[in-house]
Amino acid sequence: MSRLARIWERGAGRSRAAERWDALRTSFGFLPGVAMLAGALAGLGLPALDRELVIDVPALSFVGQDSARSLLETIGMATVSVAGLSFSVTVVAFTLASSQLSPRVLRSFRSDRLSQLTLAVLLGTFVYCLVLLVRLGVSDRSAEPPNLSISVAVLAALAAFLLFAVFIAHIVSMLQPSSVVAAIHADAGDVLADRYPSGPGEPADEAAAVAAFAALDDPAGSEHVDSRGSGYLTFVDTAAIIAAASASRAVVIQSAAIGSWVLPGESLATIRWTDGAGGEAADRLAATVREAFRLGKQRTNVQDVGFPIRQLADIALKGLSPGVNDPTTAQNAIEQLATILVEFARQPRTSPVRVDEDGTPRFVAMPPDLDQLTRLGFGEVRICARGQAELSRRLVELLEHLRRIAGEEGCSVLEIDRQRDLIVAGLGADGPTAADFADAGLDAGS
Repeated sequence: MSRLARIWERGAGRSRAAERWDALRTSFGFLPGVAMLAGALAGLGLPALDRELVIDVPALSFVGQDSARSLLETIGMATVSVAGLSFSVTVVAFTLASSQLSPRVLRSFRSDRLSQLTLAVLLGTFVYCLVLLVRLGVSDRSAEPPNLSISVAVLAALAAFLLFAVFIAHIVSMLQPSSVVAAIHADAGDVLADRYPSGPGEPADEAAAVAAFAALDDPAGSEHVDSRGSGYLTFVDTAAIIAAASASRAVVIQSAAIGSWVLPGESLATIRWTDGAGGEAADRLAATVREAFRLGKQRTNVQDVGFPIRQLADIALKGLSPGVNDPTTAQNAIEQLATILVEFARQPRTSPVRVDEDGTPRFVAMPPDLDQLTRLGFGEVRICARGQAELSRRLVELLEHLRRIAGEEGCSVLEIDRQRDLIVAGLGADGPTAADFADAGLDAGS
């Protein structure tokens, strides 16, 4: 296997693993489910170990099975009650965060490791005590109680209650807008470090790959791959597309951006044949490409660098709404938003052209650029910030700093300049101006 092929396979594995890991870490049931399974297995296995070791330490000894059973019942009832309280506190936190900040921030709460761990330890301890009670019920009542097993239940309960106390303090801290904004920024760091489409098929010589693609200006034919469903484009399996395109001697050009909402029948990509092809080969490639474009009900942070930008913009918009009226939170959000854009500008850019093992272009991705992200982050916020001179001034400062960094890194500054000019032109206005409608491609007088 060639070195490029090995790098390609490792990159493909990382991308798929990142997609699965993101789904697991934002699942509020995965860790508690694992803990309950572990509790059941421990409840079945520890009594057998107890009989083999015959531990008799005074601090860990219990007088008869009736006292042991009573203690286990108390621990089980307490842990399941606290687990219900923990879940209720979490739901209240979800509700408050959704109403005061944005529904998009719930992802940060769902992926919070301490919240998941607290619920997991409480439920795992409950299941462990329940299974241990069943084991005691079928054993000889005159037999010695399993001291080690019951001691583990006591220690697990103490750990669970201590974790619950830490969890309450943590939730109070998490509900602070600055903590939520900082968590979103931290999530953005992961997708910036491995931003789309880095990984599979990265060309050794970007200039040569771009030139090779530009030379393919006379395709043998082309075909659009349309979506069969609808949803957010959350992930593109570039490795699968490159392999299929190489086998079919074709080039696949992405036409739907990561994070965009795809409608039924909307074009996902265009296939350009470098050799005459059609029939079953064309159908197989189209099916592979369609399957490689994953659609979901919600945006994720796996390849979508625009999602944390959208989250922070939503928080700023909510803070500027008349119902909330919290300009401090809005300013905090746009400052973190500008920080992400600065980090994006400073990150090495990835080539949109992906090649196969022979260095032949097989996939042309649609990576996000600074202009798109700047418009996404500032386009709506600048309109809602009108009437607040201090916040408008801060927006201009952030854009000017971003412009300087973007210029140093060789990025386009067209959208940065446009957003700054629109802010200045809209000073004193109460709502969208004619310039805002023109920027959106609309005629204010129509």
